[in-house]
Amino acid sequence: MISSIGTSNIDMLLMNYRTLEERPIRRLETKRSSIDNRISLFSSLKSKLSTLESLAKELSYTDATSVFGSRSVSLSDESYFTATVTSSAVITPHTVAVNQLAKADKIIGNQYTLANTDLSTSLGAGTFTFQVTVNGDTHQVSVDITAGDDNETVLDNIVTAVNNTSDIGIRASVIEDTDTTGRLVFSSEDTGADYEMSLSDVTGTLLSTIGMNDSVQMNGTSGGYVYDSSELNAILEIDGVTIQRNSNTIENAIEGLTLNLIKTHQTGETPVTVNISSDTDSIKSKIQEFIDAYNDVLDFIHTNTSVNTTTYERSALSGDFAVMNLKLQLRNLISEPVSGLPTGDATILAQLGITTDRQGKLSISDEDELDDYLSSNLDQVSALFNSTDGISSRLEDFLDDYTDGEGIIEKRKDVLQGQVNLINSRIDRMEDMVDRKMEYYRREFSQLQAAYSMYSSQYSSLGNIMQNGFAY
Repeated sequence: MISSIGTSNIDMLLMNYRTLEERPIRRLETKRSSIDNRISLFSSLKSKLSTLESLAKELSYTDATSVFGSRSVSLSDESYFTATVTSSAVITPHTVAVNQLAKADKIIGNQYTLANTDLSTSLGAGTFTFQVTVNGDTHQVSVDITAGDDNETVLDNIVTAVNNTSDIGIRASVIEDTDTTGRLVFSSEDTGADYEMSLSDVTGTLLSTIGMNDSVQMNGTSGGYVYDSSELNAILEIDGVTIQRNSNTIENAIEGLTLNLIKTHQTGETPVTVNISSDTDSIKSKIQEFIDAYNDVLDFIHTNTSVNTTTYERSALSGDFAVMNLKLQLRNLISEPVSGLPTGDATILAQLGITTDRQGKLSISDEDELDDYLSSNLDQVSALFNSTDGISSRLEDFLDDYTDGEGIIEKRKDVLQGQVNLINSRIDRMEDMVDRKMEYYRREFSQLQAAYSMYSSQYSSLGNIMQNGFAY
């Protein structure tokens, strides 16, 4: 007798069949994963080569941006000013004495008891206009005074009107010099004599009444200017030459050198000695970065092209001619003597104390030798990297063939991606075929189930008929 096959059993049979049918797909997926891994490795290799190329490019510059033109500055006393330097600075010492710091022009009004109303009483109610001129720019300011305003309100209204005027060149405030009194203050936004302010009343006598006078110096509780015009500029002596600037930031009084003034020299104090020299620490650090990037490339290639000597398992890029040739070319470019240099100059890295090991990796094996070249023969170190046939120049040209958007690596990735696309197409077709087979067999099983159900029903009916017949 035929027995029923349950739906769950059918599903299990079909699942097992699908697993069997999909074995070729799984093999293709494994192959695709391997190719995807190679594409990823080529991307990583390109990134590392780009880093090396960037560092080689930095070391190949010969103009003002050259690493070998880096400068450092030291001061015999850092309490008077700080200093920064660029590559355009000439290597030579200077002496600097700070005689005066730059100041912002200030004008202060008369002292007033803030709670009193003598200003509004004296001036009367109305709109008062005055003008402010700074560095050739003139702006007018209007202030409203209401009868009965106390002095604090009048002064605050002036402050608000000034500070709400765009690009006026000054700031206003009120200084409360005692618990009950205050004084109006105008301050130039910039330091130096070029930004000295000039004040005048236009409508009314608001400024003259308050004592905001730019022609007399303040005295006690009477208003006027705080600093004389001659006190506003920074004044310093550089190598005995007196210079003046509006700001306490002194740029290019010495080419390539910026001084930020802090305090002045007093009588009898020794001028500061400014020493400009090559920044050998920065240069050495950049060379080390270059070495690290170069070694990183070699390590990456070695790891991904090696073969396990015990299991003979090959790495993802083992036997890849382009990658192996890259490693060989890099080692040759690094080790070959640089041509076109003066007789007696260093032509290989080993002469600078930078040597290679058995795997071709670089290291600073003799720091004293390198330091000596950097301090005494910097031009030879520079030429070894950035001359026409210099190491950096060679590498930059060579690496561009690999890192370019249409270079060797991108072409290899395109070929591999093409293989992935073909595999994906095959997988899609095979999955579609398996799906159609599964649908066919599911339909066949369904028909078989239907036939079995009909047979079972007929068998049951026949059994009943025979049973009933025997009953008669």
